[in-house]
Amino acid sequence: MEVNEPPFSYRHSQVALLVINVQRGLFGKSTPIYQGKLLLDNIHLLVDRPHLTNTQVIFIQNSDTHDLVEGSEEWQLHPQLHPLSVDRIMIKCHDNAFQETDLDGYLRSRNIRNIVVTGLLTHCCIKAT
Repeated sequence: MEVNEPPFSYRHSQVALLVINVQRGLFGKSTPIYQGKLLLDNIHLLVDRPHLTNTQVIFIQNSDTHDLVEGSEEWQLHPQLHPLSVDRIMIKCHDNAFQETDLDGYLRSRNIRNIVVTGLLTHCCIKAT
């Protein structure tokens, strides 16, 4: 598959990819994730490109007291994701990935001005972020 350059110009150092809530437990629900394998393949492609261009990738894991208890198997990133040592992993306890996390400060400290967001729970976590 050939990936085309975006129709605008940006500096890779000012862009970050946020990968939100792509966790094991969300793939085991009674209502399956629509086209889950295709979704994971597409997210994998999204993550590969920034790795080639030294663009920041941030994996954000939701933590709650019900389904995604921090440290549990369900809380872990999906096994198809393989963060590199240069990637950042953050934990959030609210829908909004900026609420009560250091995401804003982290982005500002690296002069990141644009974010690309992908992941799960679009109706709440992606939209809130």
